[in-house]
Amino acid sequence: MIETEFNIGNLTLAALDNQGGGNVVIGLHGFLDNAESLRLLAPYLQTHRFVAIDLAGHGRSGHRAAGTHYNQADYLQDLYALIETQGWEDVILLGHSLGGILASMFAALFPEKVSAVISIDACGPLTESEDTTPSQMREAIISRHAKSRNKLRLVDLEDAVKARCKISDIPEEHARSILSRNLTQDAGGHCFWSSDPKLRTKSTLRLTEKQAESVMRAIVCPVLFIGASYSFKKLESVFSKRKDWLLNAQFEQFVGGHHIHMENTDDIGVLIRQFVEQL
Repeated sequence: MIETEFNIGNLTLAALDNQGGGNVVIGLHGFLDNAESLRLLAPYLQTHRFVAIDLAGHGRSGHRAAGTHYNQADYLQDLYALIETQGWEDVILLGHSLGGILASMFAALFPEKVSAVISIDACGPLTESEDTTPSQMREAIISRHAKSRNKLRLVDLEDAVKARCKISDIPEEHARSILSRNLTQDAGGHCFWSSDPKLRTKSTLRLTEKQAESVMRAIVCPVLFIGASYSFKKLESVFSKRKDWLLNAQFEQFVGGHHIHMENTDDIGVLIRQFVEQL
């Protein structure tokens, strides 16, 4: 995988690209992760062009302009701009966690552009009930105000790795590889976050379950959902409730945590390769 970038107008997206010659597979990582989290899957996609991007504000990609924030619809806008500017057709979307949510939503909105979706430890949008609307909006406004005054601070990679592992089930080696791409250094060798601090603010409003159903019923392409037995996402349960919304979906679960594709790369990679090759 080589480093590359794509200019999509007012934003530059960094990416890892295998420079393959087949149909394009776009990799979309999870919240606060980056393209590094998907690098291990590249050997299983050698018959395709695999482009794993850093979403806006993550990794080495550009940040949203001052005074703006991060909304799911804006990531979909970026993905649309990327596909349009590159002239890609019949793309396969491979997403983990947030990336899986984005992949499913984009396939629903633009079925003519997507030939398949692979969603790792995500099964469509996260939802909230209508009666939580006031609290969601209140908390989002407060969190965004706090981050609007954020200042640069020194970061110790090993401290960051330990902190990440305390709040998630990710092994240290995988946390280190992801977090390293979220850091930048000055001339003196001091590390700072290259990812945008505003990523840590709360969403203004999540979809309701009925809205999520409407979105997922609009997906027409084949979808492969991959779950992890120890993950907090409990995908097996979510899929069982939502599988009737989908025309062509399959679910496979493996033993492991939320970053199952990094823990059990070979089994996940072989499954993905078989899935894309039979399209």
